[in-house]
Amino acid sequence: MNENIEIRFITPDYKELFRIPDGWGIIVTRPEGEEYVGVCKFLDETHVEINGECFHICQFAEIQERNGATVMPEAEPEINAGYRIMQRNTVGDKVFKLGYNPNAVQKYVTWQSYTDNPTSYDWGHYWSAKCIANRDLFNRIDAERTGRPYDHTILIRQSRNRDDAR
Repeated sequence: MNENIEIRFITPDYKELFRIPDGWGIIVTRPEGEEYVGVCKFLDETHVEINGECFHICQFAEIQERNGATVMPEAEPEINAGYRIMQRNTVGDKVFKLGYNPNAVQKYVTWQSYTDNPTSYDWGHYWSAKCIANRDLFNRIDAERTGRPYDHTILIRQSRNRDDAR
């Protein structure tokens, strides 16, 4: 992270929206209210890495415009127990969060929080692989939206069975 280097965010027609220091985050808000937190790394004047994925700054702007999303700088990173929150999804009065801590044994976690108390973190599910943490997050969201029960231990068994098969 180099706070002396700035990353530019633009519209698809190259109008500058804002700049952030290298290593800071952005919040992408989709029309349905889902928030995606992107940690940004400067690659060069026209390329940025957001959560490990490389984008041309115009390509990123076009994708967000097509999705009807808004992009703004993250004022302050949300961190809980050493995990930086990378994604927030609101369903009713609940907020489901995905966190990442590169120094933890299980680097990913999903939590349940509440719109009226966003700094509460309940029911942590800890994961070693990002793909499984993402699946857990979306399963939790889907269960809340549909009213169906969700048992994350099934996902734990499935991931162990896959590991054993390798």
